[in-house]
Amino acid sequence: MTVISRLPRVLGLVAATVTLAACGTTVGTAEESAPSPVTSTPATGSPSAASADPSPSPSTAPATTAEPAQPVSGADIAGHIHNLAYDGRQLLIGTHEGLWAQDPGATPSQVSDEAFDVMGFTPAADRWLASGHPGAGMDAPADLGLLKSTDQGRTWTEVSLGGEVDFHRLVTSGDIVVGINAHDGRLLRSDDGGAAWADLGVPGLYDLAISPTDPSVIVGTTENGPVRSTDSGATFQPITGAPLLALLAWTGDTLYGADVDGQVSVSDDDGATWSPVGSLPAQPAALAATATSVSALVGDTVLESVDGGGSFVPRITDLAGH
Repeated sequence: MTVISRLPRVLGLVAATVTLAACGTTVGTAEESAPSPVTSTPATGSPSAASADPSPSPSTAPATTAEPAQPVSGADIAGHIHNLAYDGRQLLIGTHEGLWAQDPGATPSQVSDEAFDVMGFTPAADRWLASGHPGAGMDAPADLGLLKSTDQGRTWTEVSLGGEVDFHRLVTSGDIVVGINAHDGRLLRSDDGGAAWADLGVPGLYDLAISPTDPSVIVGTTENGPVRSTDSGATFQPITGAPLLALLAWTGDTLYGADVDGQVSVSDDDGATWSPVGSLPAQPAALAATATSVSALVGDTVLESVDGGGSFVPRITDLAGH
């Protein structure tokens, strides 16, 4: 296992309007290689998502108390969306031009002072973590490495790996941080909040989720179906009988997955078994969950469920596409 580290330094963020090119590119650099998306053609012997029972299973859906949000237009969001996350009922939106937030029924607004390209994002109780590329005029390397915010996303400082790594997938549980480097697909893990990193190789993951209660358990998605690690990402094993999941979101004891046809399933045993609960119109581009809600980006709309993924209604419409 290779261990890599980098001393923290403060990013000199300068207010500017982003003029970056399409997702995955940086000013003055060639287009980077991102993880290959899961497609609807599984490998031989892998389960087909289309074969899953599409009817909801109320017994597996967690109890929720939130009310559906009134849909609002997201046309003011400057860039296309890379990821979604929750802070209570507030929806956090990582975009090509900064971190945005949207309270239920309210117009989205930019949270970050700088409109940097938020390729990877994960909030925690005492800090929010992100990765991506700088906006125009920012005094920062083309790959931002791991960034940290302690003021709910307004300002960001570099923790490590600036100029070296661009995390397109980023998750955290306690002091454990795990991410997928977009350049080469390598899985990196930090046990100290992101200061030092262990290189875990290239397991071929598209998305990943880490248990909030046991960070040694990591579930990932691959083109052949989901896989699971119980040794902090050192090794992964296929999950027999699971649907062909593309995206994951873990909240409490419940792990949500959306497959290549939009079927939403849940697992209450760390990803070992799955039950269908509801469906989306198509495979989502982003997925987030909290104790009361599940959100998914499908096309130009963020759809939200407040019944454990059983049904979805629009929360944000009119969003920019890639």
